[in-house]
Amino acid sequence: MLYDFYRASLNKGERMNLKRLALILIFLFACALSVSAQEAKCSMKLADLPSIQEMRGFHTGMTIDEIKARLPNVRLGPADEFGFTALNIFPDYEKGIDKAAFAGVRSISLEFMDGRVSSVWIGYDKTFKWQELEEFEKEMTAALKLPNAWRIKFRTRLINCADFTVAIIPVGESPSLKINDETARELLEKRKAAKEESQP
Repeated sequence: MLYDFYRASLNKGERMNLKRLALILIFLFACALSVSAQEAKCSMKLADLPSIQEMRGFHTGMTIDEIKARLPNVRLGPADEFGFTALNIFPDYEKGIDKAAFAGVRSISLEFMDGRVSSVWIGYDKTFKWQELEEFEKEMTAALKLPNAWRIKFRTRLINCADFTVAIIPVGESPSLKINDETARELLEKRKAAKEESQP
């Protein structure tokens, strides 16, 4: 009887040890995931983004004069009281535009802060070479030399870097790419907030 009791106690102890071991392994796995997530963060700066053919020559920081030199027939409205203005371009319907240079592009949306491009959003059409979101994400990650640090918010894929964000947004049946200067966005928000605070 004493032997049977000892054996039962030993089995119970072994079971406790297995539970402890399982908990330790789960904890270590969670830590590994946390470290991996931290390593995947994007520390790139906007100035480090390469110029790629898929952006059709547009990038943040461009001046209004540079845009007009490229698209002489487009009309950009005056900036508002915060220094913000925007421009939408539809290559298929624009006059005096080199349509071959914009093959595969459905739309280009540009935002400006203080006369410089603060956001570039390019929507591609069904003729663009990468239609599946997974393939588009993979190829754009490589082309822009981004880390694989995408997160998904609804149907949008996002990367937050040091001073910019990149978003992959499905529009219709094709993907689009948006690069946003976060410093300019924050400046716009500060100006709007300052006006609200100054009002009685």
